[in-house]
Amino acid sequence: MLIKEAIIKILKQVYRALQIYYKEKKDFYDHVIYRNKTGEGIFCKEPFWLSDLILKVVFFFLLFSLVWLLYDSYINLYNYLKMTTFLLLKENPRLIDDPLFIQVKKLYYMNDYFSIDIMFFLFVTTPIFILIKLYILEKAADDQHKKSFESTKIYCYLIMFFGVLYYLFVYKNYTSLGMRVNTANNIIYNNINVDFINSQSICNYLNKKSPYDYSFVYGKCNDIKNNIGISKLHAYIKSVTNDIQQNIAPMTNITIQKFKTLKDKNGKLYKDKILSAFFTFQLIKYYLDNDLTEEAKDFFSAYNLIYLKNVNLLRDKINPILYIRFNDIMVFTKNFEYTLSMANSFGDNKDIYNYIHSEFSRIQNIIQNVVVDIYNILKYKLISVFAYYFIMFIILVIMIIIYIYNN
Repeated sequence: MLIKEAIIKILKQVYRALQIYYKEKKDFYDHVIYRNKTGEGIFCKEPFWLSDLILKVVFFFLLFSLVWLLYDSYINLYNYLKMTTFLLLKENPRLIDDPLFIQVKKLYYMNDYFSIDIMFFLFVTTPIFILIKLYILEKAADDQHKKSFESTKIYCYLIMFFGVLYYLFVYKNYTSLGMRVNTANNIIYNNINVDFINSQSICNYLNKKSPYDYSFVYGKCNDIKNNIGISKLHAYIKSVTNDIQQNIAPMTNITIQKFKTLKDKNGKLYKDKILSAFFTFQLIKYYLDNDLTEEAKDFFSAYNLIYLKNVNLLRDKINPILYIRFNDIMVFTKNFEYTLSMANSFGDNKDIYNYIHSEFSRIQNIIQNVVVDIYNILKYKLISVFAYYFIMFIILVIMIIIYIYNN
């Protein structure tokens, strides 16, 4: 009975505090509008409708900013708790399933000296716009009403203070993370062979084979699971070496040094075409072998690889390292053996094959080392941005409790 009475008392106090809060803000709004109407506002007196409209627009954006700030605080903590719970229950999750790695998805890389979580940046800078709007509105209010948003301004200052403090503390790790993510993205995207994908019909972008194929999405890499095989890689390499033999010399007469400089009619190095085909095939196989078919369809979609081909903003593209499985973080472990078919593809020039394979292994090692570095930074060095959001949420709760207690 005592517990029930205590709960009822608390609810009544909360309701009363909400009424007082609403009345304070409504009085402030009415007061500013009235002063503007009587010619005491800060905007033009004539025409009145224009100054009135300006004030109402400022009020609207103030309310929008406040609601967005509160919503962003809530949604970040909610997503963190949801993903953390999901991570405990899911077997062999992807890196992107870990809330720590969401920071990679939201990471904005400007250069080797500056990287930042773009959502964190928006959260920290939103109070600036709130304070500017409050400054404008308070210019039209008297001294008594200027205190209506005092607690709001304090919270805004605290968000910015702790935000700057947090970023200064994690700056070194953020910079290191940004460099490595950018390196991994550049290497991976620069080694995706779109010609290999298209010439070997690995992706079905447009031709829906049946009206009942509900998984088909125009522009995505449909049917990738059925269209990939080592024979496709052999066929593509054979087409490249045939081009060399038809236009330059038999493959058996091509030395490694000469091969390094040979280009096709479009100025593309033959070594890069074969090397990138190796890389593309291996990446596709990794996705498919690790039950990441949908991720493969998205990554090798026309939009991601073709439409964005000339866009120098890697953050707008899919980040492939986020699809890596926790239990299989070493992506490129498959060896391409020098079988009879592989030998035939290379025109029986094993020296060229060994050179391509060694270059492929070198790229593998670079990416593996970078991915491991990214994992270690996020897991063991970087303080999660969710810790900052949690601190700001606790401060907000404390301020709300104090307000309810005082009213």
